[in-house]
Amino acid sequence: MAYLIEKNCQKCCHLYAHHSFGRFQFSVDTLIEDLSVSKIHVIIEWSNGKWFIRDLSRNGTWLNHKRLAKEEVEILNVGDTITFAGNSNTTYIVKDLSPPTDKLIKLDKEDNFTCESIDLSAYNLIPEQSPENVVFYEQVSGQWFIESLDSPSTKEILEDNTVVNISGDKWLFQSSHVDVNTNVTSVPQYYISDLKFLFNLSLDEETTELKINHDDKDIDLQVRSHHYLTLNLARYRAEDERRGVPFEDQGWVNTEQLVKDLGVDIRYINIQIHRARKQFAEDIKHVYDAENIIERQLRKVRFTGAAFAIYKGSQLESALNVVNS
Repeated sequence: MAYLIEKNCQKCCHLYAHHSFGRFQFSVDTLIEDLSVSKIHVIIEWSNGKWFIRDLSRNGTWLNHKRLAKEEVEILNVGDTITFAGNSNTTYIVKDLSPPTDKLIKLDKEDNFTCESIDLSAYNLIPEQSPENVVFYEQVSGQWFIESLDSPSTKEILEDNTVVNISGDKWLFQSSHVDVNTNVTSVPQYYISDLKFLFNLSLDEETTELKINHDDKDIDLQVRSHHYLTLNLARYRAEDERRGVPFEDQGWVNTEQLVKDLGVDIRYINIQIHRARKQFAEDIKHVYDAENIIERQLRKVRFTGAAFAIYKGSQLESALNVVNS
């Protein structure tokens, strides 16, 4: 969450990966309304794990009272001061130099940026402990979304400068503008259909452990309360298999039916769905679209694993495309 503080007014400036300052209103990221400042005066950019500053101006930029050589880069450090030429009273103080991230920035009552922000991973429950919203990145569409846990049909696209209300406060979405590396990765990429799921359920159904296997390697997702939801979705899929439902149609269940079968309220179901999707997205990064191990449509959900086994105690309860323990 790299940011600067404007000294005179204490306003916060959150940095894009390539961030321009100047007086050309529609071509810079931060506007400085001063005729002595060039249209595009200075650039701050992230490169090779560090932040650099580069002067492009006619009248000059000063870093810690030393004028920068035009077009040459200097490394930034926390605590540095940045000032501009001529009559400009604008001075920035470097406060944070964390790597650039897509983020939500809290706005004050006048809709100015505050220094409070939330750095976003691929899947986010906000607030984490008592979530009201989920913010997630959808690989297929290449877009960010926000969704209310109380109203799953309110899914909204997040684009740069989208303002959303969370817990009574306004937050603005700002993407990092980091260039996407389009080179083919050397790490093998798998699909959900390549995975095998092993559920171990206690006899009293109080604890559920989940392990995922691919290429004879195990990923231990340990014991989590949301695994019980995933296990029950696998049960629906196994039941559809027994009834002869075509494989591509297996497992869909209405959320109202889940509420009835599990004896919990719909909000708890929604939180468990998103906690499971969040763990899959974060812990199985080498699998394409991993959050869709639990797939959602309007008011219904399903488990998409093609091969799984459920053990209750030491006994095999059900399996699809049998997985050995």
